[in-house]
Amino acid sequence: MNKKILFTIIPKGYWIILAVAVSFAAIGGEYLKLANIGINFLIFLIGLKLAILIHELGHLLFARIVGGTPRRMILGKGHKVAETRFKGVKIILNSNFNSGLAYAAFDNLKLIRLRLLSYSSGGFLTNFFVASILFLAFDFSTNASDGIQFSSAIVLANLLTGISVLIPHYSSYQGLRLYSDGLSILRIPFLKKSNLVELSSVNELLDAYDLFESKKYREAIAIYENFQAKTEGSKTANINLSIAYMKLGNYEKAVQLMEELLPLVNEERFAWLKNYIFNGIAWEYLLINKLDEADKYSELAYNANQNTEHIRGTRASVLIEKGKYEEGKNLLINDVDFNFPNSQTLAASIYVGLAFHELNEHKKAEKYVNFVEENLDLLDIDERTLYERSKEKWRYITDAKNEYAN
Repeated sequence: MNKKILFTIIPKGYWIILAVAVSFAAIGGEYLKLANIGINFLIFLIGLKLAILIHELGHLLFARIVGGTPRRMILGKGHKVAETRFKGVKIILNSNFNSGLAYAAFDNLKLIRLRLLSYSSGGFLTNFFVASILFLAFDFSTNASDGIQFSSAIVLANLLTGISVLIPHYSSYQGLRLYSDGLSILRIPFLKKSNLVELSSVNELLDAYDLFESKKYREAIAIYENFQAKTEGSKTANINLSIAYMKLGNYEKAVQLMEELLPLVNEERFAWLKNYIFNGIAWEYLLINKLDEADKYSELAYNANQNTEHIRGTRASVLIEKGKYEEGKNLLINDVDFNFPNSQTLAASIYVGLAFHELNEHKKAEKYVNFVEENLDLLDIDERTLYERSKEKWRYITDAKNEYAN
């Protein structure tokens, strides 16, 4: 297990709790109760992550039972830490392991509403099953100061996880609105026929997304365009098609595809994607230097959702391009993580470096410029476009560095 995975599963704060608890245990006496409370709290926190894993496995297991095909499990949000495949399921661990997602495909639409009910219920049912088995097999106690209560902490973690997802509510992942299990179950009877028909294409769409993540954009485009043709131009794949063309450097086609969605954002089938559409077209307008349009749509996306890194990053980048350096920098600087060089952190570094440069804080700018230039091979075409544009403005930084080296 590498360091990033270890500290994702057991973050630094957990180690501090462990250290404090061990210190109390070493003192002994009355402090032993505090040590037990600390250890049990730590087990509970780790148990919550285990409960998330159990929950997502439950979704995929129940999907398999009713004839679906388990395809993908995402553990957490933030930056990708690790990725693997197990029995055809792509498993992704992200840096902020406090939530999860599971994806399954249903090619056979016979009794599809019952299949979806089983799939949506599988997570919390598995949590409750694990909690019940542990409750019956081991002594249960809520007295955290009375010894180590391993099974009790795991029982509570699974119960809380199962109950929390039953509450109907929305959440967000990368700017997309997601439904809790409870809300998904309530929506199943009201799903339109068009929604159900599109379920039969989930397998190929996930194939396309796998290709997309592997930066095989042309192959992904072929699948998305085939899907559009089969669904008689539903335009539901326009977003991913637009981004794929953008990643190939065809900005004109990318903008055209996204602009086709603008008149549709208030329709039910696209309303949940509205912020994603606004953010996508704002980024593409930024690439072609239509800053007024980029400003308009990035502001719409940001005002609706300020907590998503991609939306916040686009808004900050536009502000910096328009000369609002301090405001843009303050929005963006916390999204740079030098431990994770990827599209998001490198794009953020380009603009944080540019903002510091324009604010005449050249030493601070150099740190971000160096981070980008050390990882140029990781930049996609769109990020490379912004890098080349910004490089002309901060060129003297690299010139000064080269002169010092000589």
